[in-house]
Amino acid sequence: MISESFNKLSSVSLAVTLGILFIMIVYYALKRRGIPPGFSGLPYFGYWPFLDVNFHLKLDEMHKKYGELVSFTSTGRLYISLGSVKITREAYITKSECFGDRMLEYGLLLLAFRNGVIYLNGERWKVIRKFFLGVLKERGSVSIKNSMSGALYDSIKSSINDLKARKGKPFSTVELLNTRCSANIRLAMFGDIGVTDEKILRFNDLYVQEMLSLTPTNMLASGNFPRYFILPFNSDYRTGLKCHKEMESMLYEIVEQHKKTYDEENIRNIIDEYFKERNKRRSKKDPTAKYFTDEALVGSLVQIVGDGVFAIAAFIGFAMRCLVENPSEQDKIYKEIVDIVGVDRQPTIEDKNKLTYLNAFILETLRISDVFTIFPSQECIKETTLNGYRIPKGAILVLNFYSAHRDPEMYEEPEKFKPSRFIQTEGKRRPELPVSFGVGKRACLGEGFTMTQIFLFVATIVQNFHLELPAGANETGFELFMRGRLNIIARPRDHK
Repeated sequence: MISESFNKLSSVSLAVTLGILFIMIVYYALKRRGIPPGFSGLPYFGYWPFLDVNFHLKLDEMHKKYGELVSFTSTGRLYISLGSVKITREAYITKSECFGDRMLEYGLLLLAFRNGVIYLNGERWKVIRKFFLGVLKERGSVSIKNSMSGALYDSIKSSINDLKARKGKPFSTVELLNTRCSANIRLAMFGDIGVTDEKILRFNDLYVQEMLSLTPTNMLASGNFPRYFILPFNSDYRTGLKCHKEMESMLYEIVEQHKKTYDEENIRNIIDEYFKERNKRRSKKDPTAKYFTDEALVGSLVQIVGDGVFAIAAFIGFAMRCLVENPSEQDKIYKEIVDIVGVDRQPTIEDKNKLTYLNAFILETLRISDVFTIFPSQECIKETTLNGYRIPKGAILVLNFYSAHRDPEMYEEPEKFKPSRFIQTEGKRRPELPVSFGVGKRACLGEGFTMTQIFLFVATIVQNFHLELPAGANETGFELFMRGRLNIIARPRDHK
C-alpha cells in the first residue's frame, strides 16, 4: 500500500518537474526569439563565469562569425555587442529614442559614476548635461584657443624643456603626462581657487585605481545577487569603493570651501558657475532647480576631473607608443610640421586644419587604441530591431570599440597601422571616423578638450624630438603605461 502510494507520488512529482522544465524551456526560447546570435552560458549567470580581461577578443571572434551584432547574458541581463561603426551610429543616432537611458542596476559602473551627468536619465540628465556642455565649451572644449591658450601652451612648453634637460635619458610617460594633464585640468576647471596640483594628482591616482577595477568580469555583474553575494567578496570592488569614497570626500570639501567664499559678482570657476545657475533657477521658481544638487555636482566632477587627466594622458601615451612603434610615421609627421609650422615657433590650435597627416595619425591611433575596449552603455527602453534582429526592452547595448574599429567592411586591412586611410583622395571614400568618444546624445562632453590637447602635445613633441625605446626594451603595451612602467627616450632634433 505504502509502496503504491510512493510510486504514484513519484510519478506525479516527475510529471510536475518535467512540466515545469518544459515551460521554462519554452519561455526561454520565446524570450530569446529573434535576438542576435551569440554566447551560450549558465542559467542566470550566463557567460559571466567565463569573462576575463580578454573578453573583447572573444567577442571579436564572435563578430567575425556572426556579423555586426552579438548577444550574451550576464547575471540575468541581456547584452547586445555593437561590432561596427555603422550599427553603432544606427543604434545611438537613428534609433536614439529606443536607447536613451543608462542601466541603473547596482554595480561597479553605477558606483563609479552615480549622481554624475554620465549616469543620469530623463529630464534631470537633459538639464544637467546642457549646463555642463555649455560650461565646458566655454572653459576649454571648443573655445580653448581664446580662454586657455596661454596656460595650455605654457604647460606643453614646460614639458619640452623638461625633456630637453634629460638629454636623451629615458623618461616615464605616465609621470610626465599625469603631471601636465593634472595641471591643465586644474587650470581649466578650477583656476587657482582652493585646488592644488597635488590634490589633482592624488585624485587621479585614486581614479586610475578605480578604473583598473572596471574589468569585464566586474562591469558585467549587476543587480541584487551580485550586490550581496559576488561584489562584496571581490577585492577590486572593495578597492574601487574605497577610492571612490575618498574622491567624493575631496570634492565635497572643495565644494564646501567654495560655498563659504562664493560671490555672484566674481565667478571664479566651474563650481561657482554651478552655484550661479542653481541660484538663478531658484529665484525664478524654476522646477528644474531641484536637479542642481551637490550630489550631481560632485558626481559629475568625478568624471570630468578623472577623465580630464586619465583619459587624456592615456590617449597621448598611446599616441607616443604608436610613434615609437612606427618611426616612419614620425618622419612623415615631422616633415609636415617643418613644412607648415617650421621649427622657430610652437604649433598652435590654428595649425590644426593645415596638418593633415598629423590629424590622420591621431585618428588612426584612436582607431587601434586599446585604452578602452568595451563599455556597457545604454539600455533599450522600447523594443526595436537592429539589422533585422529583435532588441527587447531592457537589453543593454555594449559599445564595442575594439571590434567596431577593426571592421574590415569599414576599414581596409584593419590590422595594419595606416593613417593615410583617413586622408580623402579622389575616387576613394574615406572611412567613418572612430567612435572613441561615443556618438549621439550621450557622446563624451570633453571630446573637444581632449582632442585639442592630444593634437598640441603630439605636434610639439614630434617637432622637437624623435621618440624611441631604450636599448633592450621591446614592450610598449598599454598595461605598461597604466602601471607607470612605459619608458621612452626623447632625442632632441637638430634644427640647424
